[in-house]
Amino acid sequence: MRKNRGNFHETVVSIPNRDEIILSTEQFPFKATLSLSPLISYWENKIQNDPNCNVSRVNELAGLLRKNPELLEPIEDVSIIEKYIDTVDILMEDIFPSALWENDLRATVLPFHFESFYATPRLEELNLLGGGNYTEKLDLNLDMLLFRLTLSAYTLILEKFYNANFVVDEPFIFTIKDKFTNLDRHYKLSIDLKFMKVKTKGELKKLTTQEINFLINRYNNLDLWMQKLPPEDFEFSGFAIYDFTDVTNEETISSLRYDLLDQHSVTSQEGFESLQQKLRVLFGLPGLRLGLASCPALQEFDTNYARKTWNGLVLTDTCDIKLDDFNESIYGPVMSRGNTIVVDDLELLEEPTRIEKQLIEAGVRNLIIAPLYYEGQTIGMLELASPIPGELNALSTIKLKEILPLFALALNRMLEELRSSIQNIIKEKYTAIHPIVEWRFTQAAINLLDKMERNVSSEIEPIVFRDIYPLYGVSDIRSSAAERNKAIQGDLLDQLVYAKEVILAAKDNLPLSILDELVYKIDKYSQSIVHELASGDEVSILEFLRTEIEPLFNHFELKYPSTKTAIEAYRKAINNPNRVVYNKRRAYEESLYLINDTISNFLDREEEKAQQIFPHYFEKYKTDGLEYNIYIGASLLNNGHFEQIYLKNMRLWQLMLTCEIARRIQKLRANLKLPLEITQLILVHSSPISIRFRLDEKKFDVEGADNIRYEIIKKRIDKAVLRGSDERLTQPGKIAIVYTQPREAQEYMRYIDFLQAEGYVEREVEDLELEEMQGVQGLRALRITINFQEQLRHDIDAGDELLNIARTAALN
Repeated sequence: MRKNRGNFHETVVSIPNRDEIILSTEQFPFKATLSLSPLISYWENKIQNDPNCNVSRVNELAGLLRKNPELLEPIEDVSIIEKYIDTVDILMEDIFPSALWENDLRATVLPFHFESFYATPRLEELNLLGGGNYTEKLDLNLDMLLFRLTLSAYTLILEKFYNANFVVDEPFIFTIKDKFTNLDRHYKLSIDLKFMKVKTKGELKKLTTQEINFLINRYNNLDLWMQKLPPEDFEFSGFAIYDFTDVTNEETISSLRYDLLDQHSVTSQEGFESLQQKLRVLFGLPGLRLGLASCPALQEFDTNYARKTWNGLVLTDTCDIKLDDFNESIYGPVMSRGNTIVVDDLELLEEPTRIEKQLIEAGVRNLIIAPLYYEGQTIGMLELASPIPGELNALSTIKLKEILPLFALALNRMLEELRSSIQNIIKEKYTAIHPIVEWRFTQAAINLLDKMERNVSSEIEPIVFRDIYPLYGVSDIRSSAAERNKAIQGDLLDQLVYAKEVILAAKDNLPLSILDELVYKIDKYSQSIVHELASGDEVSILEFLRTEIEPLFNHFELKYPSTKTAIEAYRKAINNPNRVVYNKRRAYEESLYLINDTISNFLDREEEKAQQIFPHYFEKYKTDGLEYNIYIGASLLNNGHFEQIYLKNMRLWQLMLTCEIARRIQKLRANLKLPLEITQLILVHSSPISIRFRLDEKKFDVEGADNIRYEIIKKRIDKAVLRGSDERLTQPGKIAIVYTQPREAQEYMRYIDFLQAEGYVEREVEDLELEEMQGVQGLRALRITINFQEQLRHDIDAGDELLNIARTAALN
């Protein structure tokens, strides 16, 4: 910062880093003498300039000085001050007002030193200026301390003799241990140099404006300053007034802010302990403990992903706390309502939960739990705990408010880094920006950076691709919901049988009527689900088994060894993470996985080849089966070149691909534990559409009212039935091709004719009208039957590629 003053300027600088300092001298280079003469001059001027001055008091002071002439001379031995302390007391009245004497932290010191010769009682008690070790108290090495003192001397020289103000904007901060808590306390030093005089010895060296500016711009090179303005040419006399202010809170918060900028401050053990120590200083509590934990979504609570960011008092990455434990504890209101909780004494809680008991066992009695907010969302919580009841109270939350945003920022950064790492994996493995459109995202990012540099509106531009052609296909598991229910139903029946065997074995030795009632209840449950599994049946049966049957096992084994075989059979049957019989469900899930995996891998391999023929956008989704979207068109490409032949080729390739998927799953069924069947459907849409990338969901959606109808059809056609019947359009062994325009049917009949010649499909082609669905009318479908018997003229397993066949057919 510069301020014009005549031909010169005022400059404010901050002290450089230690390794930037050039200072060869090992001692303070200027001669400096303690003198009270400036103070005496102050009183003499006061008589002349201050009409309210107590003249008699000043005359009394003058008389004392005449009797004690040693005080008028330079003072080499500070014991003289003590010798004439009564006179010095009077001299110091304006510097040390009586009303502030007991509470001020003020002292007068030798020029450019830290040895006090007159100080308030409270300052002497703190021993800030006593005992030496100033490099330690100031956290400065000796070179840095000498540098700053020497630079301060030169500021006075520039101001006095060269009319150039050069202000060092870097305060001294003293740090000492509190004698009661043994915690650090920080005191900021303000220096008043109005009673400091500097004079030249010999002729003053003249410096031009350019030379002064040259020195100021090289303020860290004091060897250069000493060459231009040799220290032996100057002498300082007088004293400095040192005023101290307790800045422990400000310094601690500043230090916390700096520490929390470090990405490892809340993740590393060393960084976390440093934060905890600083909070102990801030609150003045040596036994304070810090806890910090993120607040994951409910479905993530019990995952290792969520616990990576837990470093709480009980919420740690190794704890066994469940979501229900958490919600029912004192932590519940913090996360559910965003309340800050203060607990004076945990041992006074009437009904402590498991979590409160763990806190007490860990030595925690007094506790504050505060939510951490970032952009209006609760992202975590901060805990402060003490072993002494009442040390932390409602007043502590006032100070806490200053630091909560700092911890929220640090926690958010940690979460963002974790999410970024996960997103990098997801981007690489699952939902990366498709290479075909990556150029457009790069272009948008470049445009945004350009706007930001020009201070123009910095919202990212929408990414829209117009006039592209969609292709949609789905391979679905037939009656997947019914198959899943049948699997659950079968497993529950088996588990009930195992349970019944245990009760019957017990009845042989223990003829209790209650056992007959349990057998009756087991049979009743079995009969209720043998034909159909209703909503809630699974939950009620498992609750019955776990609360009324399984608790009896230990007693049966101890008293009646004959039950041991049946109990072991039951336990073996449920020996899995779900703790239920899981045989039929496992068969269903493994079969579903093998089908989806087979389709997905085949689709990926063939789609990769298709990209080489003509670039296009491709995305797939796994549900109970697999569905995919393909977009093809000029706007997707950086060069914008597109011909209709590529669209025809893609449609024929899709149809052949669908046939091949059906043939592969047909072969796979013989190896499945549960021989599930698939149904397949293709949606034809010959009119071009527009798609827009949605930033909130990170995916493309169709744009425009006309195009939305296409999305509505996609969502509903899997449930379509033939007009005038209940027959589903999609059937195993067949492909349904849904269309709306006669010309679409004509185009696909050409492809079907080719597939019949190639041996992919049977000769029969059904042209069907579909029942109207909500928001969807006028749909028709071609349905063809896949030929599973004959050897194809072009066998993919033998090395032929679908795309080469499709490309040849499309050209013909």
